[in-house]
Amino acid sequence: MKTPFSSLLLAAALLVGSAACQRSFSGPVSPTEPLRTAADRTLYFGSGSRYTGYEQSFTLSTSGRVVMRQGLRTQAPAAPRLLKVAPGAARSCFRRLDQLPTDSLQFDYPGNHYYFLESHTARGAAVRLVWGAADSTAPHAARVLYQQLQALLPPSS
Repeated sequence: MKTPFSSLLLAAALLVGSAACQRSFSGPVSPTEPLRTAADRTLYFGSGSRYTGYEQSFTLSTSGRVVMRQGLRTQAPAAPRLLKVAPGAARSCFRRLDQLPTDSLQFDYPGNHYYFLESHTARGAAVRLVWGAADSTAPHAARVLYQQLQALLPPSS
């Protein structure tokens, strides 16, 4: 027969043992959020129409994977289409994105027909460029990047 003291000692040993197995977190990023590396960056770009609500968008990853979506913004999106481009060409686009001047990271002048680029630079600065208004011109570096991105896509896209 066990004594109450030995039962208490056994319970305390189990409690201490289980507490020692738990890991504590003391880092700058939550353990539930994965760290973003250069390998998992994405660049969202495309064009649309404010008049009809139609939008065609692409999400490019540094590995060269492209997810294409198209349809009306007011409806559930159609099934995405997967495309593949050369990883070196994709990385070239991300290098150009990282070289955008700081005054060219934010631009919001959509027109009835608009173009957009959205991502983050390697240093974490948010990039959101939307243009198409007749009375404004997007930054030159953004238009060159958009043309480079469009050149990656097959002609039927």
